[in-house]
Amino acid sequence: MGNTLDYIETLCQKYLDEHGNEYDLIVLTRWVHEDNRDEDTLLLHHDKAEIVEKTTYSAFIPEVRERLEKAGVEEVHLAGVDSETTILATMFDLVDAGYKVKILQRLCGSYFTHGSNAMALKVAGQVLGQENILYVGGDRVWL
Repeated sequence: MGNTLDYIETLCQKYLDEHGNEYDLIVLTRWVHEDNRDEDTLLLHHDKAEIVEKTTYSAFIPEVRERLEKAGVEEVHLAGVDSETTILATMFDLVDAGYKVKILQRLCGSYFTHGSNAMALKVAGQVLGQENILYVGGDRVWL
């Protein structure tokens, strides 16, 4: 039996397949820790994607900052898992650095509970403004 968040990978990949070429830059992060250091755990792919390894909750690490600056990116769309940690940490770091941030709501999830994801998105809506929580990317998924 798969992980309860397997659907997020499927939805994110579908979104990348359908909309990835509309973005100036796609950064996919892979959280590296002792248990997976030598494994390829990245689940998503896109021809334009740049892969960055991170060891922190926030994906806004110096390497990502450099790539955003080099590409002239001013607005960042976030999606992924662990909304209550990773998405919020990244969002706060990006906002503090002056980026406009939008959350792709239907492409976010939490390993803890659905309630954790909903609470994180509520916080994001309060910080960013509800108009920056985009209800895109969701669809029926067959696993």
